Amino acid sequence: MKYIITENKLEKVAINWLNDKYGNLVPLKTDKESDYIFYMKDKDVIFDYYKKNGLVEIDYDKIWSFFESYFNMSYKEIQRITKMWIEERYNLEVSTTSTLLKLPNYEI
Repeated sequence: MKYIITENKLEKVAINWLNDKYGNLVPLKTDKESDYIFYMKDKDVIFDYYKKNGLVEIDYDKIWSFFESYFNMSYKEIQRITKMWIEERYNLEVSTTSTLLKLPNYEI
């Protein structure tokens, strides 16, 4: 059986999933990488924010691949959803989002 989900409902489901899984990330600033803020869950970087231009790099395995696999979203759709979520949830001015296969690990 095939289900049709409207774009608006899909957006709400995606935002709710992000909030449930990653809505309470801890920001980490380091002297070594002073232009970045790393948003952490436990010891994992979920995304990093480059303060100079608003670029956000998101962990592929934890977020990006989920949207590709379970929601069959395109790269542009994931960019739009993640940008909106980060701006609303973390009050950051985001120019765009992209993905990295592996973000660095930092201890808080």
